[in-house]
Amino acid sequence: MVKRMRTYFKKRWLPSIIAYSAKFTIKLVLWTCRVEVIGLNKFIQTAGQFPCILALWHNRLALVSEVMNRAAPAFIYTAFISNSRDGEPLARLAQSYKIGRALRVPHNLRHHALSQMIHHLKDKREILIITPDGPRGPRYEVKPGIIAAARTAEAKVVPFSWQANRVWTLNTWDQMMMPKPFSKIRITFGEPLSFEKGAQGDMQAEIIAVQNALTIEERVQ
Repeated sequence: MVKRMRTYFKKRWLPSIIAYSAKFTIKLVLWTCRVEVIGLNKFIQTAGQFPCILALWHNRLALVSEVMNRAAPAFIYTAFISNSRDGEPLARLAQSYKIGRALRVPHNLRHHALSQMIHHLKDKREILIITPDGPRGPRYEVKPGIIAAARTAEAKVVPFSWQANRVWTLNTWDQMMMPKPFSKIRITFGEPLSFEKGAQGDMQAEIIAVQNALTIEERVQ
């Protein structure tokens, strides 16, 4: 009986406790920080005209829901998340926002995941939030699914990143980052990337282009 209750708690309540605790912490930390946002107007313009993917590294996930809720609340955002124990708190964090949705997909069903991406981009016109190096890495290595989805749905890929002058780094596979209180944060929406439908592009070159767009190593002073 006790074992059953413990299992129920872990599956039913623990992810929500983690998600809402993280949400409160993120809001509190950001309230103390100086935040600079670059490229927001271009992102809003792009998202208003085209199907859109917001792409970011997995270790930058901590801030994205709160940032989008503050900076561009006119859109609906669907986080593309692995249907796993580790992914469930992230899904519930995304869903805790009025503009947030979560799409849970088994990490081993790649074709199903790709069709789900395309459906949400073409039919629902929601902005997909995708971590192209997730859910299990390797860190900072782009998988080709994001490019295939963008090409088929004729969607723009907008790189998203943030840097801070002082961060905590968690001991996880992606080295998840969280800014420290009273730090300076720079949030960057990069130039939209296009992958034309029907084009026979060099996939490796396109992967490198996405990696380069996401890799912003400049430290905030």
